[in-house]
Amino acid sequence: MSRPTLEVADLVRSAGTAFIERNRRWIRWTHIKVLRAIARCRTAALGGHIDECTRCGHRATISYNSCLMESNLYWGVRSAWYQLLSD
Repeated sequence: MSRPTLEVADLVRSAGTAFIERNRRWIRWTHIKVLRAIARCRTAALGGHIDECTRCGHRATISYNSCLMESNLYWGVRSAWYQLLSD
């Protein structure tokens, strides 16, 4: 599966600090925490690993670890979807 050329994290990394500074009047610490987590997601800051095929031993390039926010988001969406289906 190919990665998109631009991700939300890329936008946060490039404009996040300026966004925070411009919106200091209303932005809360929880917002800043989320933006910082998104900026660190899939970077060396969270560590990484090298994926290796168990059959042929081929090694891919380094995969940086996720902040797990996206899996929590998907879990919430999936839960809401299941609830809609059950109603």
